[in-house]
Amino acid sequence: MVTLYEYTRQPHYWIAHDGEGYWLVPVRNGGWQEREPFVGHAVALRPVIDMEGIDLGIPAAGED
Repeated sequence: MVTLYEYTRQPHYWIAHDGEGYWLVPVRNGGWQEREPFVGHAVALRPVIDMEGIDLGIPAAGED
């Protein structure tokens, strides 16, 4: 399961948390393929409630 958090608006990035760690993901269709490991410090992250119609391209559970 992937949990998304708001990170920055300009440029627009979310932080994703999954079983492998934390990722910095550009907020655009297919952005999951461009993710990078998140190395940094962030506090008080807000969960993403509205994905704004964006399909990051996150694989379904069990897909690689």
